[in-house]
Amino acid sequence: MSNEEESVLESNKNFYRAIQSLDLSEMDSIWLPEEWVRCIHPGWDLIEGWEAIRDSWQRIFESTRYLRVSVSLQSVRVEDSVAWVCCTEKISSASEGRFENAYVQATNIFALSGGAWYLVHHHGSHLPASYEEEEAEMVQ
Repeated sequence: MSNEEESVLESNKNFYRAIQSLDLSEMDSIWLPEEWVRCIHPGWDLIEGWEAIRDSWQRIFESTRYLRVSVSLQSVRVEDSVAWVCCTEKISSASEGRFENAYVQATNIFALSGGAWYLVHHHGSHLPASYEEEEAEMVQ
């Protein structure tokens, strides 16, 4: 694995740490603060621009008491100053008296700026219930 790929994977890991911390200031350090960045949370419409994306994370963090994300099946590709990571997320969350698990297929796109990799696009889509059943069978 190249140094650039390792650096991108570290930025990806920092993104998931920011999610789990429920700390907006950590999320601020991950994203490139531009109007052209994009985010699609599972089940949400496209969100455009850093301010709107930041507001979405703030709403998620305010309504969530506990959030853990386990990342698997991760692949990385670097092309010049753009890189992407595709992975499967297992999300465990607690909010409003509920505890839920979900499996999500995610693509995270990063751009190199000032020598660091910043998130410029996150797209998460729920995996079908059959994936969760297959995952449970593999654990047993």
